[in-house]
Amino acid sequence: MTRNDLILIAVLMIFALTPFALMSDAAKKIAVVKVDGRIVREFDLAEEETFPLETRSGKNFIAIRNGAVAVVAADCPDKICVRRGAIDSVGETIACVPHKMLIEIAGD
Repeated sequence: MTRNDLILIAVLMIFALTPFALMSDAAKKIAVVKVDGRIVREFDLAEEETFPLETRSGKNFIAIRNGAVAVVAADCPDKICVRRGAIDSVGETIACVPHKMLIEIAGD
């Protein structure tokens, strides 16, 4: 291969991969909160909000900040959901098993 062939291949690769990079950033991200497998609330991660979520089993405080969602406080015994930290990528989840709560990031 000549130098020009390599340059042509590099340029074609850049053009081929650019749409994928643009699509991943342009997709609207939603935090879907489920309790007992039912959707109880959905949030746009572009907005900032903190709210309590009370279930029959207990209470969680959920915060949406800087394009991410986190459980910032909970009254469950192990607090794994709090220690999980913030999530911001499509497909990531936070689960609070004692409260039967699941938060998942979904793309629009």
